[in-house]
Amino acid sequence: MYLIFLENKAKKDLKKLDKRYKIKVSEFIDKLQYNPFLGGKMLGEYSGLYRIKIPPLRIIYLPDFKKNIIWIKAIGFRGNIYK
Repeated sequence: MYLIFLENKAKKDLKKLDKRYKIKVSEFIDKLQYNPFLGGKMLGEYSGLYRIKIPPLRIIYLPDFKKNIIWIKAIGFRGNIYK
């Protein structure tokens, strides 16, 4: 089981979401505790990070496999998350 930590940006992003999206994101964060490979690896400038696609949202996270920690970096809509 992995510990989940939300960085400040991710906390702010989560607060801005509608209630229906918050529920979906929370469900996936709970699943992430048990399976850090739930999302796909990212390439390019985001190398080393993973993403979960929850249309139209994305969760960007960084797993630390040695310490069993997952750092959630950002949560947002597909068009804005990569800027």
